[in-house]
Amino acid sequence: MRRGRAIACATAFEILGEPLVLLVLVGSVALAALAPALHYHQFGEPSRMARDAGLSALLIGGAVIAFSGTLRTFRRELESGTAQVALALSVSRRAFFLWKCLGCATACGAFAVTVSLVSLTVVRGAEIGGAIAAEHGDVARLWGPSLALAVSAAVAPLLAAAALNRFARFRFVVTSNALSAAVALCGAAYRFDASLAARLLPAMALAAMPSLFILSATAAFAVRFKSNAAASLVALVAAAALPALGNYCLSDALADGASIPWSYFAMASLALVPAVAAALAAGVAFINERDLQ
Repeated sequence: MRRGRAIACATAFEILGEPLVLLVLVGSVALAALAPALHYHQFGEPSRMARDAGLSALLIGGAVIAFSGTLRTFRRELESGTAQVALALSVSRRAFFLWKCLGCATACGAFAVTVSLVSLTVVRGAEIGGAIAAEHGDVARLWGPSLALAVSAAVAPLLAAAALNRFARFRFVVTSNALSAAVALCGAAYRFDASLAARLLPAMALAAMPSLFILSATAAFAVRFKSNAAASLVALVAAAALPALGNYCLSDALADGASIPWSYFAMASLALVPAVAAALAAGVAFINERDLQ
């Protein structure tokens, strides 16, 4: 277990140290924060665009990180010989593969938490802005403090991480990711609404789930094929799974104060288990057959 946890932690930090991951995080936070602030149509309710943008950022950004981070870390381990060193330390091939997948999932989870907190801040700001507009008979706009806090989750960590890297030799990308989560948490805590958080939590968790399948499929193909072939196969699998995405991105189900039943969340989660399990089983079979000498 100790060696397995070390593999998972090292994998998570490796992915969170990728510049592309930081770029995707900043872009996702910007989408969740700015899309609701720059539109002029409420689509029936003030928080509609805020929910749509947040769930889209979770779905798309999570899939990109799951694919790119998993592919890079597995191919780097196999091509550099690090995998052979780990397997020489009494770690089975199956355990090595599964622990690395857990590390990849941890990195994706960190991304999902940060974007979810930013989305919660923005949705809350949209509701406050709508209430203010209804009271004064004005056009509903995103509440200023919520917008500032959401944007700060993308901008302030970069500035702070640059200063820490310059004067204290902190790792820039990892520090930026960590500070983004901290700033996002502070933003969500300001004017926190427990009922809103409980209503959005199932939808956010569902939007992050497809990345688990992308991650598992990428890991399986990465241990069997080189980068280009693995990427092509993942693209084909993702395209085949597109019709099912509508079951996991449910912004419309939250309209007019509605919520997603936890029974639906449980059924959607169970529906994903066979696909993820099949991809992981294929990955274990591929790494067992691979020549790592």
